[in-house]
Amino acid sequence: MTTYYPYLRGRMYDLLALKALAEQQQLGPHIVPIIEPVRDSKELLATVNALIAAQQPFSVITNPQVSVYGLNDTKLYPLPDLTAVPFFHPSAILAADFSTTFLTTGSHQTSLLIAPNYALLAAYHQSRILQQVSGILIPDEARLRALAGPRAISLTDPMPFLKHVEDYGQLTDEFFAPANWAYQLNGQRGFGDYSMVGQPYFDKGWASRAIAIHLIYVTADGSLRLHHFVSDSNASMRGQKQKFFEALHKLTTWAPDHLHGLNATPALATLLAYATQDKFPGLGNVKKLSLMHHFQLMHRLLALDTTPTD
Repeated sequence: MTTYYPYLRGRMYDLLALKALAEQQQLGPHIVPIIEPVRDSKELLATVNALIAAQQPFSVITNPQVSVYGLNDTKLYPLPDLTAVPFFHPSAILAADFSTTFLTTGSHQTSLLIAPNYALLAAYHQSRILQQVSGILIPDEARLRALAGPRAISLTDPMPFLKHVEDYGQLTDEFFAPANWAYQLNGQRGFGDYSMVGQPYFDKGWASRAIAIHLIYVTADGSLRLHHFVSDSNASMRGQKQKFFEALHKLTTWAPDHLHGLNATPALATLLAYATQDKFPGLGNVKKLSLMHHFQLMHRLLALDTTPTD
């Protein structure tokens, strides 16, 4: 059985999704979320506590490289001591501030290293700390796989980045490449990705004329695909509620023929239920439910012994 390592920046809706999934026991031992904190927040603390209470394997990056979390050692919401949590995986990013102390493990713990490029991994290749880590998350490049050897875990970004949300309407449906989970089962240490959140991190978002709902689903041959449901009335910034229901109508029309069986997750049902209401739940909640749907689907797929049929 392989392990899936979704890599999430600690945005509020990411954390709320993980917290809800942990409380509902819908992640499981073969999904190990890796959190790169971006804010000292009560949501981060509550999510970590929920993961601990559920005995859910997880990781928190010791030296985050984005936003402001790592700039101040004094935290308003300090995380609990994780050295005695056996299912916690200490992790760190190979970067200018890297220290071997970042990957100190407690009893029964194994560590993870994120190596963003070949030069950094080559520089530490012969170091003792590199020989001690359990898994090395790397971009999907042959020379990086050669250095990491059997501990290599591909960390990919299957989500296309488009600055203008309305442009997703031109993609509509696409292969969630290269995160083909069935292919990764073939002798791999595990696989990771940035899920539907994507690798680029922006500390501040920007207003958009369109609203898009992104849904990952599995096909009859076991492939993962990504469908984009985009609003139509995108000439101006006005009418966020109308735009949401335009995108949701496309989802509710498309779902019966495509999102059944394994794809019919509890989070999807919650999202579809908004079609019978008159309330715009807010983009953050929509993103939370889309992310929960993805992880609930992966939980189901990883529990299978063979490639699924729908």
